[in-house]
Amino acid sequence: MDILKQIAPASAVSFSGHRPERLPGQGNPEMPETKKLASILREQIEEAVLRDKDTFINGLMAGWDILAAEQTAALKNKYPHIKLVTVAPFSEGFFSREKCWTDEWITRAQEIYKKSDINISITEYYRPGIYYERNYALVDNSSELFCCWDGGKGGTKHTIQYAITQKLIIKNFFKEGSILTELKISDIINPTKKVGGYKKWDRKNIT
Repeated sequence: MDILKQIAPASAVSFSGHRPERLPGQGNPEMPETKKLASILREQIEEAVLRDKDTFINGLMAGWDILAAEQTAALKNKYPHIKLVTVAPFSEGFFSREKCWTDEWITRAQEIYKKSDINISITEYYRPGIYYERNYALVDNSSELFCCWDGGKGGTKHTIQYAITQKLIIKNFFKEGSILTELKISDIINPTKKVGGYKKWDRKNIT
């Protein structure tokens, strides 16, 4: 049985957003913009918990994924029943592929890995399209998507497009830490169709 089949999508929220350079305050916890964004995000995660959401799924990328996972982890003391799930796209050489992985972000990612209730990677080694496969996995196993999207192109837009086709409730937290709106199909042009699939789940350590 695939590990993610343990999750009830109706009770799960997933996260998708930009790398640090496109986040308010660049995801730096000392920046006022980041502090505001993190505060609002934590409030909304807690509100979701009070609506009986108990599982929060992140993709373990520097930026929004880790920021959102940190807020979830911080709430586990107050709500010990909630689960933090980390779905990395691949495990071998994960931190060496992209420039966003500074020492600080690697440390933060490793802390999230330690604090997660479930850690998986879709495959062991990088392959073309693996980030899209990871994003499909996030959407397919949740009913709400908390995103940080600045309106531009990229993986976050693609994930939102797919989430719309799957009828997820989508909240965008961009614009200086404010929730813009619940996104609807009219907000995104040309919703995408899922291409390919994901087949393999590995309990690999991330390196």
